[in-house]
Amino acid sequence: MPSTFFGLNIAVSGMSTYNAGLTTTGHNISNVKTKGYSRQTVEQSAKEAVSLRTSYGMLGAGVDATAILSSRDDYYDAKYRISNTTVGKYSTESFYLSSIEHCIYPKEDSEGSITNSLDSFFSSLKYLTTSSMDQTIRAQVAGYADTLSYYVRDAAVKLQNMQVDVNTEIETTVKQINAYAAQIASLNKQINTLEAYRNPAHDLRDQRNVLIDQLSEYCNVEVKEKEPADGVGLNQYYVYVDGAILVDTQEVNKMQ
Repeated sequence: MPSTFFGLNIAVSGMSTYNAGLTTTGHNISNVKTKGYSRQTVEQSAKEAVSLRTSYGMLGAGVDATAILSSRDDYYDAKYRISNTTVGKYSTESFYLSSIEHCIYPKEDSEGSITNSLDSFFSSLKYLTTSSMDQTIRAQVAGYADTLSYYVRDAAVKLQNMQVDVNTEIETTVKQINAYAAQIASLNKQINTLEAYRNPAHDLRDQRNVLIDQLSEYCNVEVKEKEPADGVGLNQYYVYVDGAILVDTQEVNKMQ
């Protein structure tokens, strides 16, 4: 027979479980505007029933909160990162192609550009072929040639300056990628420390996913998380950039 306090224990289990649910709901509401936060839910199950060895069988023993789960889908994470990489790639290409176009044919200077100067120069050459002795036409050809050479030199200087800017941006981007890698590695270490004791680090995982989303703006990112074959130990987490390993959990574990 169950003890006198058996019913009270059932009530306590329910209060404890739903208190966890309320706390988790409060956590969700508090982080509604937190970038990258994933909604969390409490998973619960009935406690093992007690056999009374009577005609009506088993007696329910209450409820347990078995886990707190994060509502996140790895499939959509991967799809988002692929799209983010594509957007970043074409945005960068569009910016620099527009800049090159502006060097060759500036919109605010429709009369003075390489394109218009070439047209004027070849038109003057056409007249020169029929009036080669005309000094006025000769002077016009020379003038258009000078103008054309000016715009070519000006465009060359602008393109060279743009190349310097591109090299600087590449250097900055590499530093940013390395900074993301260092932050992801640091979060991996914290996550492993917590999850080694079976404490799911959902909030830290969300922070790590935000960093990987930001990293995907710069390069093609792939994430792989492998569970230990024997079910013992920590998951192995790898971040790949264009097929090369950027962050290796095993290397992070060695630093602990």
